[in-house]
Amino acid sequence: MKTNVAYRWFLGLKLTDRVPNHTTLSCNWSIRLAGTGIFQDNFDEIVLQGMKHRLISGRVLMTDSTHMKANANKHKFERKVVEEKVKGYLAEIDLAIAAERSAHQKKPLSPRKKTSKEREVKVSLTDADSGYM
Repeated sequence: MKTNVAYRWFLGLKLTDRVPNHTTLSCNWSIRLAGTGIFQDNFDEIVLQGMKHRLISGRVLMTDSTHMKANANKHKFERKVVEEKVKGYLAEIDLAIAAERSAHQKKPLSPRKKTSKEREVKVSLTDADSGYM
């Protein structure tokens, strides 16, 4: 990290400045800013800007996850048809956007189209909480 120019730029350091240890930064974030809501505020602002510039539609959700071996028998399952729904967080985001627009005397956005599809999934009979990959 001491020679990474992008890291130095992000921290506002010159090429000759001493680079702090990475734990200094993480400790500052976790100790000084814990419970302040700044992480949620930053996330919300980024999402609002993405929606404003039509980079985010809310129709697809991507997650990062850890894959673990499940206690499931891959030969014992049943097929079920389930309805795909956009999660409830979109309603919360829509309320926040409406409040923000109202605070700035802007017209409300037109309502989002409800989307739902059906798809077939495998549900394990030995570990129903696990998913198939």
